[in-house]
Amino acid sequence: MTIKFNFNRLRNVYISTLNSYDKAVAFDIQVGKGKFLFMMYLSDEDEKNKDTLFIYMRNTNVLRKLKMYGNHFNGTFDVYLPEDIQEKLTNELCLSPTGNTFNFHRFLEQLNDKIPLKISPETKLKTLRNNRNIIKELGVVDEADKTVLIGHRQLTTGHPRDKTLRKLYLYTNAHPSDIAQLIRLLKKFNMTVAWTTKDNKENAVDIHKLISTLN
Repeated sequence: MTIKFNFNRLRNVYISTLNSYDKAVAFDIQVGKGKFLFMMYLSDEDEKNKDTLFIYMRNTNVLRKLKMYGNHFNGTFDVYLPEDIQEKLTNELCLSPTGNTFNFHRFLEQLNDKIPLKISPETKLKTLRNNRNIIKELGVVDEADKTVLIGHRQLTTGHPRDKTLRKLYLYTNAHPSDIAQLIRLLKKFNMTVAWTTKDNKENAVDIHKLISTLN
């Protein structure tokens, strides 16, 4: 039987993510032995995933995506959980037989209660970088095989793509405030950043050099 549940505590994180430079967020939640990585990608370029909640289960190495319904600004994040996803979420808890009936709805409430109301830029950045191999498989960054920053590039048409700029958070060692400064400058001059593959890492540039060039 499919269960409907509202992850209403996502509201604050959702709004702050919409207002962020990369329109992306990832955070960890632990319930019992279960370790859950929640991820959202909210740029207009994430059309297929914009109302999607990704949940990665660390113990069982399972990734599932859930469509979120409702007015998110009012705190409605309804998801529908069919029996197969309920089973995956339960398996992640690594439960030992106790003879007691497992209350799945209570588990969902515990999961919801542990959603943070605020995530610092430093914590968010660390979580994104620690999970970039998982994120790489989601299709939420452009040219995912290119992870070496080699410079900036002037755009003659269009605007800098969030799915390109968010790679600055994943594949550099820069502080979030430096990345934010660079993105502000890039958007001011309608520029983007260029990337190459690891076999060309000798061409890598430091983010501070790009900032000083554009300032």
